Amino acid sequence: MLRATIKSLLARKLRLVLSGLAIVLGVMFVSSAFVLTDSLGGRFERLFQTINADTAVQVRADPDADAGTPSLLTDADLARIREVPGVARADGDVSAEGVVPFRARDGKAVPSVGAPQLGVGYTGGGDLLQVADGRAPAEGSEVALTRFTAEQAGVGVGDTVRVYIGPRYETGEYTVTGVLEYSGGRPSLSGETMVAFTVPEAQRLFFGQAGVYGGAQLTAAEGVSDEALRDRVREVAPAGFEAVTGAEIAEEQASSFTQLLTFVNWFFLGFALVALLVGMFLIFNTFNIIIAQRARELALFRALGASWGQLTGSVLIEALVVGFVASTLGLLAGIGVAYGLQAAATAAGFPLPEGGLVVGVTAVVVSYLLGILMTVAAALIPAVRAASVPPVAAMREVVRPDKPLLALTVSGGVVTGLGVAALGAALLGAPLAALLIGVGVLFSIVGVALLSPALTRPVAGLIGRLVAWGAAGDLGRRNALRNPRRTAVTAAALMIGVALVSTVAVIGSSLRSTVRDLVENDIGAEVMIMTNSQQLPDGREGFDPARLAQVDALPGVRDSIAYHFSVATVNGRPQQFVSATDLTRAGPAFALEQESGTLTPGGAADALIDTNTATALGVTTGSRVTVEAARGGPVTYTIAGVYKSQLTSGVLLPESAAATFAGPLAAQGYVSVDEGADVDAVVAGVEQIMADYPLVTVGDQESFIAQQNAVVDGVLAIFYVLLALAVIVAFLGIVNTLVLSIYERTRELGLLRAIGTTRRQVRSMVRVESLLIAVYGCLLGILLGVGLGGTASMAMRQQDLLSVVTVPYGQLAGLLVAAALAGVLAAILPARRASRLNVLDAIAYE
Repeated sequence: MLRATIKSLLARKLRLVLSGLAIVLGVMFVSSAFVLTDSLGGRFERLFQTINADTAVQVRADPDADAGTPSLLTDADLARIREVPGVARADGDVSAEGVVPFRARDGKAVPSVGAPQLGVGYTGGGDLLQVADGRAPAEGSEVALTRFTAEQAGVGVGDTVRVYIGPRYETGEYTVTGVLEYSGGRPSLSGETMVAFTVPEAQRLFFGQAGVYGGAQLTAAEGVSDEALRDRVREVAPAGFEAVTGAEIAEEQASSFTQLLTFVNWFFLGFALVALLVGMFLIFNTFNIIIAQRARELALFRALGASWGQLTGSVLIEALVVGFVASTLGLLAGIGVAYGLQAAATAAGFPLPEGGLVVGVTAVVVSYLLGILMTVAAALIPAVRAASVPPVAAMREVVRPDKPLLALTVSGGVVTGLGVAALGAALLGAPLAALLIGVGVLFSIVGVALLSPALTRPVAGLIGRLVAWGAAGDLGRRNALRNPRRTAVTAAALMIGVALVSTVAVIGSSLRSTVRDLVENDIGAEVMIMTNSQQLPDGREGFDPARLAQVDALPGVRDSIAYHFSVATVNGRPQQFVSATDLTRAGPAFALEQESGTLTPGGAADALIDTNTATALGVTTGSRVTVEAARGGPVTYTIAGVYKSQLTSGVLLPESAAATFAGPLAAQGYVSVDEGADVDAVVAGVEQIMADYPLVTVGDQESFIAQQNAVVDGVLAIFYVLLALAVIVAFLGIVNTLVLSIYERTRELGLLRAIGTTRRQVRSMVRVESLLIAVYGCLLGILLGVGLGGTASMAMRQQDLLSVVTVPYGQLAGLLVAAALAGVLAAILPARRASRLNVLDAIAYE
């Protein structure tokens, strides 16, 4: 039986190629996700080890120290540490982030590519960073730049570079005296920029005083272990500081990055599983059709004494072989994709740390497990059907009629009903709304997939009458409808991918419309000043609000308002969003809707709060809240009013409260202009005033809308690209179904050709069949996706995350047209094969 199985597999190897491709693509996605994240993790782990290679022990501020404890080492502290037995060398650390050089060619800030922008006090010690050109800075007006920084800024030795000093919130000009390189001639470790000052100048800029350090790096004497030195240094470290080994620091840094990579990995795996799920439909259909074609062969095995288990095992062995080969090819392709993505990132200006590909055991095991198990699972039902072929089928043609669709339709209706009920309950405010939406989406997709065979004849039949013309077209329509289960399974694979794409499209369209609605109707300003930060600007990134006095003096400007925000502990609850602004003008500026109290309090101890935060904290108008931000200790405010707004949230404090935030900078500014004023001229003037702040952008309403929607479009593009794989797999399913159908209908096609059907008509017939399946699956997916996307958008609207729910009709129509074109393209190979069948051989085909 095993030999017969192998011969059967080899005889039909071409018929299994396309179904195997579906698994190849899915496993490729899985393996590339693992290999990419493992490789990046390895690169950054080596990076952190390299950075800390010369450090035996680091003395650093204790993150758990009490507020108010000094967080700087003095020269006296450093001298005591140097006296510890086993310390060969101790260098004070003078460094800070947010030190941004400006480009020479256009005066714009050198952009960050996700890596930090550093400033350091350069001592010249250590092997990691050395002067490659010129010399180290010797005066306060001099700096050295890493080669990568110099290239990005477009400057060299002897040039002047403008630098924004984040810790001092000011900009200065310096002379470049040298270019630095890392060991091995590397211009950068991971795309960071670095400006090196003299140590006294760095102390003045970063700490505001000389003779102090943020920490210290220690080198151990020969024969002294890092752990032993750490324990000795702990005994003399001042209060508020801790001693850790370089290996411990590297492990901490790598662990933090690994957590991010784990999230990215699971994100990609979610889309990979969608593609594999769609591939299961393809495999199920493939084996189903092959079993139907092999009915007489299988019946002959039964007549010769093959058992139920032998026939079932025969089909599952075929699936196992297909799954193994496809998983192997998918794993190799995934390794190639991971390599290509890393190379593309480097070519696109995102330098990665040194390192190669890491193909871990997890990547290999998971790839084979998913590929093989999903292939075998998809082939299980066809395998059982193969074993149920009666022996009498070996002696004569036996037509096995399709099973009634009643049970399948009822099941689909019940599951769909449960899905709709879960979605409805979520919209009506039932508890665990997010869980209900997830369950509703899953049940709705499964339910519609179960209903699709019953919908095939009425819905696909109507579509067929619209797209099929002439006798050949009518034959193609009838071919698609003769086996509604097969057509439905093929279309359902496409439906899943298109449904997810349509869901994302509806949510994305609603987000874009909400941005425009809020900007045009709610923001009471024509010019916006924004901070483009990778983290929450808590007063340390943004612009000096005093600059708004210069903005107010510009021609055409009516007034302006600054907006600070941060996180703080409110009534004992940490990580609460708080903001500070002029409360007397906050209502019009941020479209606040009054729920209770007043929205224009004037007291220095008054505050406003949004309805959701008020409910969470259990407060209302007249209640008192205690806010403890980064500086100044706890401050008590009285809630003067409760508001609703889609532009801001949390606790709104008076502008004076910004003094308690981590820094004094404003994150946003809103500028109102006089009627008829030249908005472009105002924007240009504000840009000139804000030119010293590298993260700040200025624009009018349209540019702000475009900027915000660009973020939305970027996120949507990621989803579309990832979901495209599932759609591609689905179209491979259409090709595979048609190819197998051609094999199945070989004699029928021969008879059609014998009675005068031309090759062109045969090709048209196959094209119509493919077009009908593609349009049917796409239409089901769009209808399902609009329903799911609309439900999710309405739920987001109830949470004040959206103000408008819109359906992108043009985009969805384009998706339908694209599916129709893809359906025609999918028919090229099957139509070509069908039209080239030899008439006599086809008529004699068994």
